[in-house]
Amino acid sequence: MKKVKLAVIGAGNVGRIHVENIVNKLDNAELVAVSDFYPEKYNEIASEKGWPLARKEYREILKDEEVDAVVIATPAALHGDMIIESAKAGKDVFCEKPLDYDKEKIVEIMKIVEETGIKLQIGFNRRFDKNFMKAKELVETGKLGDIHVIKITSRDPSPPGMEYFTAPGGEHCSIYTDTTIHDFDMVRFFNPAEVVEVYAMGSKLINKDVEEITRDDTCVITLRFEDDSLAVIDNSWEAVYGYDQRSEVFGTKGAVTVENDVFSETTLHATEGIISEKPLVTIKDRYGESYANEIKAFVDAIQNDAKVPVDAYDGLISIVIADAARLSAEENRPIKIKELMPEM
Repeated sequence: MKKVKLAVIGAGNVGRIHVENIVNKLDNAELVAVSDFYPEKYNEIASEKGWPLARKEYREILKDEEVDAVVIATPAALHGDMIIESAKAGKDVFCEKPLDYDKEKIVEIMKIVEETGIKLQIGFNRRFDKNFMKAKELVETGKLGDIHVIKITSRDPSPPGMEYFTAPGGEHCSIYTDTTIHDFDMVRFFNPAEVVEVYAMGSKLINKDVEEITRDDTCVITLRFEDDSLAVIDNSWEAVYGYDQRSEVFGTKGAVTVENDVFSETTLHATEGIISEKPLVTIKDRYGESYANEIKAFVDAIQNDAKVPVDAYDGLISIVIADAARLSAEENRPIKIKELMPEM
């Protein structure tokens, strides 16, 4: 079967993960172009590794007939317009989360995707992590019975710097829209019922002495589903011991837990105590394989003319829940999802 020819737009940390995965781990795809607004740093690495060098102007890629599909990994505020341009150019699109901060823009994107017939997949890579996929399988096969409670702990190793908030669209960035949004998607991944209500409490604890940063960096969120089952998420931007990524799905027949990935399963038993490895530290270590798996699924959908596994509607619902959580924390009240759901 003919390889799908991909281009990556945005060659920062996540973009470079996609580049490396496409080059080294995907047999059914070929990387033919890269674009970045500031290509110098990426091009230094690309020159050493033999990857395609980046050009500044991404619109040149959209005009390139050799390119079948694009992977968008630019700052989130640019996603919506780039998706629309790509769709109108006839390119299938894989886009990192969120699709856009503006819910109305996402609705526009959904209409354009339908009109053009292109495929659009959103980058919720945790769905493609082997641990969470196994938990999902146990839910789907009925091993847990009816789901009653989902618990997710999701903590990053280090908080974002000031440049995160001062970049284009930085006024929209928050722990809810850019980090916990993964967990909002994961509760929907585990539970087929839709979220109908959100209540969030947030605090500025990590950056409490930094006056310029006013956003929450620590939060606890409860969610109610349409079948009255519940979910609880606790999230922090700084866990000094590494990526803390644990989940539990509890049902009428049992529960499944997902513990942290560690560098080694070796445990030392000694007089000073029982010592085991810390969780993985970098996003590439913890989720590198899932990033490769999601792009492979995208390419498979193109080659087989199949439905993508994570679509624009998943992107819309995740940002609606994120906005509800942020509003709930600000107004100290539960928020019904229907309050914020745009007209479709």
